Amino acid sequence: MSSAQVLSDREFLNLFDFKEVSVKVLQGDISGAKVALLEHYRRRVKTAWPTPPRVITDLQLNLDNLGKEGLVAQADSILEYHLTSEGAMPIVTSEGNIDWSSNPISSPEWLWRLNRHQWWSILGLAYDLTGDERYTAAFVKQMLDWITSNPPPIQKDEKSPFWRLMEVGLRVRVSWVPAFGLFYKSTIFPDKAKLIMLRSLYDHARYLSFYKTNRNHLLRESNGLVFFSIYFPEFKEAKQWQKIALSRLDQELVKQINQDGSHIEVSTGYQWLVIDELEATYDLLQSNNLTLPKEDLAASLEKMYNMLAHLVRPDNTFPEINDGFIRWQYTRLANAGKKFGRNDFVFIGTDGKQGGVPRDTSASFGDAGLYVMRSNWTKEALYLLFDAGPYGGPHGHEDKLSIEVFAFGRPFIVDSGSYTYQKDDPFRTYFVGSQGHNTVLVDNQSQIRRWQKGSLNPKAALGDYATWISQTDFDYIASSYTDGYGPFSLQKPKGSKIISDVIHSRRILFVRPDYWVMVDEIQASKRHNYQLLFHTHPEIVVSAGENDAVTLGTTSDAASLHLIPADPKEVKVGRLTGSETPIQGWYSVDHHHKTASTAVIFECENAHSTVLTTLLYPFPAGTNDDEVKIEPLEVSSGEGLAYVVSTYRGRDFLMFSQDKALKTFGNYRSKGTVAGIRTNKNGEILTQFEAQGPLCQKR
Repeated sequence: MSSAQVLSDREFLNLFDFKEVSVKVLQGDISGAKVALLEHYRRRVKTAWPTPPRVITDLQLNLDNLGKEGLVAQADSILEYHLTSEGAMPIVTSEGNIDWSSNPISSPEWLWRLNRHQWWSILGLAYDLTGDERYTAAFVKQMLDWITSNPPPIQKDEKSPFWRLMEVGLRVRVSWVPAFGLFYKSTIFPDKAKLIMLRSLYDHARYLSFYKTNRNHLLRESNGLVFFSIYFPEFKEAKQWQKIALSRLDQELVKQINQDGSHIEVSTGYQWLVIDELEATYDLLQSNNLTLPKEDLAASLEKMYNMLAHLVRPDNTFPEINDGFIRWQYTRLANAGKKFGRNDFVFIGTDGKQGGVPRDTSASFGDAGLYVMRSNWTKEALYLLFDAGPYGGPHGHEDKLSIEVFAFGRPFIVDSGSYTYQKDDPFRTYFVGSQGHNTVLVDNQSQIRRWQKGSLNPKAALGDYATWISQTDFDYIASSYTDGYGPFSLQKPKGSKIISDVIHSRRILFVRPDYWVMVDEIQASKRHNYQLLFHTHPEIVVSAGENDAVTLGTTSDAASLHLIPADPKEVKVGRLTGSETPIQGWYSVDHHHKTASTAVIFECENAHSTVLTTLLYPFPAGTNDDEVKIEPLEVSSGEGLAYVVSTYRGRDFLMFSQDKALKTFGNYRSKGTVAGIRTNKNGEILTQFEAQGPLCQKR
């Protein structure tokens, strides 16, 4: 694509549908036409110009929390080339120009962020506040140098850090257009530089209209294009650009947002990112009396927020499902609640200070394959997340059947995180592979869904990924993994041997409001070693407990979680903390940040098929119960798995069906998919439940 920078002044001015300019061009008064154009924009940026987003993601800044002094301090830091949140500074030439192509930390993410110029918004706001021309001088120098150094490519080039389409869309909306208005009044933003920037902005819009990508990138690209079309309607092509952008957004809403409100990439981080983009679209269209051609954007946003509202952990953070480390504050739920009339969102987003308590504690999102078992909406709640969903595309992880567990204000079992997008970093393989998740390995090998055709190109979901039953006394979930195990890497190694004879089925029963029983049934035709993983939060200390339990806690009188195997003779208990050979026992809280944590490993050696059943029993601070234990029960007259859980209060008899026959376990009978009887110390029945459903849906 040729650049507008090579057009003559007449050719460039003819791109505008603006009478004052057009008349002067026809009269041959090119200088007068340029003056008229610049005077027009001088009037416009005073009265009808967008401000930067309140959250500058690349700098991890919330402008609402920054304050005037903080804003100026941040701008002064930017003048010293502190341009990204990671601390690495760009290479600067002897002339004071940024080397836009150098990458001091060899991270593509860092270089992409450098070429988004999001710090220009901070400089512009600081200039608007103080009138300090140092900020203008830095902006003009960087802007002119970038345009000169990086003309648009002849054709689409997604490997370019300068013209990758997502960066083009983000530059338009987040940095370039707001900065154009914020600096316009400055006497050291010369007319020639303004015209050069206008030409480059035209290049940006034309590039976005010619080319597109997919998934969340396409949303950002389309947002940039519709944003430009609204704020630069003087260009003759603006209406056509707007039509293209709105049509793309309309189509992508159907392609990318499932009926349960989940995004097809099934990542909590990218769920927030997509919400951010779509809400920016919604607000922009609302303020300009525009709508999408067909789809109801408000309804989709409400569903997307609803999913996050139910996924939120008791400590107001979000699980890091797939590449989930893009974070936004839970308080945004309060604003969403006010916008969409959802008092439950307001309640969650204000820590219960406003709004109304959500009707449901537990929740299922079948299209995403995500299920939450929650005891209540307090910070002391018991919370378990079960992930049975699809792979999710390039940001997917090998986390089928993985869990997270919070209880009594503590994160106990957590997803390990994401750490890096750097493909050649061995820690990328660890954090994406099953080794970094709370599921089962076979011969220390990972799930390998990434290698399957279509895994990196997710589509809208076709239905539920698990059997889910939720009632007053219990929640029950069951799902299976059948797609093989291998030596995981981001690309399938040549000649890799795949373990294809293993089926892993996981069932979890939440006996409200006290504990969970997790049954891992593994079927295989050959002998294997199986490793059941529990990744703990870095704050957690792991120790041996009573009744063959592993205790997760911090101090002796703090809240704790006991992992108790039903048949301890079947498992060998181990642990790894911060190991590099093999890589195991790591937790990543943010991009390029990792810390050692403990991975508890229950291993069953040299077995064909086996069942590993674990009681997950949490205790609040200052309490413990050495009597808690789980034991298998014999099942007769049919196939099933049954257990008795004993505590100081009594005994619970639990049964998981493997057929539809009427079965006996202990003194009780049931043909339900799952059944339970709670008794006191005297054997008197306190509560009982039974539910029908598919035995264990496999997909």
